[in-house]
Amino acid sequence: MEILHVCPAKVATGGTESIHKLVSELNKVDGVYARILYVGDYEGDPQPEDYARYHCGYVTMFPEYFSGCVIFPEIYGNDVIDPKYESCIVAINWAGVDVYDWSVPKAKRGLYLKRKDCIHLAQSEYAMDHLRKLGLKGIKIEDVLNEDFFFDKYINIARNNLVLYNGAAYKLTQFQKMVMQRCRTEYGIRFQPLSGFTRHELIDLFYQCKLYIDFGVFSGRERLPREAAMCGCCVLTSRTGAAGYHEDVPIPDKYKFTTDQVDEAMKMIIHVLANYDQCKHDFDEYRTSLVHDRDVLPDQVKELCNEIFNHNSSV
Repeated sequence: MEILHVCPAKVATGGTESIHKLVSELNKVDGVYARILYVGDYEGDPQPEDYARYHCGYVTMFPEYFSGCVIFPEIYGNDVIDPKYESCIVAINWAGVDVYDWSVPKAKRGLYLKRKDCIHLAQSEYAMDHLRKLGLKGIKIEDVLNEDFFFDKYINIARNNLVLYNGAAYKLTQFQKMVMQRCRTEYGIRFQPLSGFTRHELIDLFYQCKLYIDFGVFSGRERLPREAAMCGCCVLTSRTGAAGYHEDVPIPDKYKFTTDQVDEAMKMIIHVLANYDQCKHDFDEYRTSLVHDRDVLPDQVKELCNEIFNHNSSV
């Protein structure tokens, strides 16, 4: 069975890396030949250099007479109804739920529902719940962190009080801006946006710090909070989207905040920085769950392949 997974060309994000990881895992299943189908404008090699480790073959044009399976990231979900894929098995990979709404004009949302035989993959319980509400079945596919983040135990070293956060503009909610501004003004706490760092620079920074915060929208499980936790940071989040599901962000509720809890979030930031050695153990379940993701992914990929094979045999 041939499988193509559509992916934006020359883009290196948590979402595109998860696509390459999935294609790599698919190729470990007998009878499967999976490749990336890069789309979009680019110059030079469409594959980010760092993804060479996944050994994914790729094409840059949809092959003529292709009749295998095409998997689309949710941002291209409506493409499943394009006539050129009529003879293909199609699937949507829901790495993020809200990302679909952000990417698709309101008048065109939900067009993918016209393709009744579409397979749906979900990388979070939030996405699974979204599919259930639409009366659809989802196949769980874990988004596993890059291998560089997996260690037997995070290094027990002295850490500073610099607070880390996602530097992407869409992540900076008014709530987070208010919390950070008051922490700076009233307590002199310093914050560092994570933007423009290489993976190894990020790892070094995570190991130096006690705390990562993300009070934005969790369209999916979000990569940076998981990476921070695996490197020993404590993590504070919103309760929005996937962050509202313990299955997706398994940290104690006291570390999750709604937009009316500015004072509570500030107090927790101060508490974690002053009591890191005690607080860090509250995130052991989170770290254990991330290791578990890696362990169960091969079986989940086999389940997906069985679903694709069954679709193929019923055509």
